[in-house]
Amino acid sequence: MKIVGITDLHGKLPPTINEFKDFADVLVVCGDITHFGKGIEIIENLAEISDYIEVLCIPGNCDTKEVIDELNSYNLNIDGKVKKIENINFVGIGGSNKTPFNTPNEYSEEEIYNKVENLIKNLNNIFLVSHAPPYGTMADIINLKDDIHVGSRAIREIIERFNNKIKFCACGHIHESRCIDKIKNTIIVNPSPKSYFIYDTKKNIVVLEDFAGL
Repeated sequence: MKIVGITDLHGKLPPTINEFKDFADVLVVCGDITHFGKGIEIIENLAEISDYIEVLCIPGNCDTKEVIDELNSYNLNIDGKVKKIENINFVGIGGSNKTPFNTPNEYSEEEIYNKVENLIKNLNNIFLVSHAPPYGTMADIINLKDDIHVGSRAIREIIERFNNKIKFCACGHIHESRCIDKIKNTIIVNPSPKSYFIYDTKKNIVVLEDFAGL
């Protein structure tokens, strides 16, 4: 299976997104699909792609209730759900941990931890789709010089606790932290708005590719 991942669209579809359906089996969209509801029409475009490949979305912290309702209307939203494709359990965790900006879709670390734990405790071979990156990784750095991290401690704790179950964590949220990283055996990828990742499940290889012109 080939899984492609994008994040933080903020109301604008990335270039060449329609080409994904030519080689991918699954497209995951890791949140902030709109910019506080602006650009909500791109959800219909994602739904059109889902006629060709599986499209699995979660809302980000900047996505409003209207956006969540729209994702649900097209059956694209996996936030708080498990979607099994072949032998992989895709688990969606939308929104983010608390930010200084009081955005529409934020949760306490305890809420995030309990939500994920309840979803995954009886699963194996998990592909986690989380808007918030795990704390203390290359995926959540906002200041490299001062080593400032702003990711979710709950997501980090979940990955460490269930490391033998969680094979992959696709995330976003922190635009400047484009990376491929690992927590023990779990692959962590934040493609940022400028890139997309391709994960070949058979070879267990992931690569980041930049969108042309970004």
